[in-house]
Amino acid sequence: MQRKKKGPIDTVALSKKYKCDINRIIRAWKNGKNDYELSQALGINTIKLMQIRQEIAAAHEKERQQNRKRSYSAKTTPLIKLD
Repeated sequence: MQRKKKGPIDTVALSKKYKCDINRIIRAWKNGKNDYELSQALGINTIKLMQIRQEIAAAHEKERQQNRKRSYSAKTTPLIKLD
């Protein structure tokens, strides 16, 4: 059985914050639905969907920057410590 990889976003916290099912919205976006279709189907305001999208994008960007910073610092650390 495969274990799901933990992503950079906390879907439970976002669901509580926006009072909607974030996992369902993300699945719909992955299946190609646009914000207008989602707002009609789920009864969610399009402004709220844009805010959710921005928050998810910001979380992913933050994780990418942290990974880049970690990989850069690992490459630049000297192998031999000179005293």
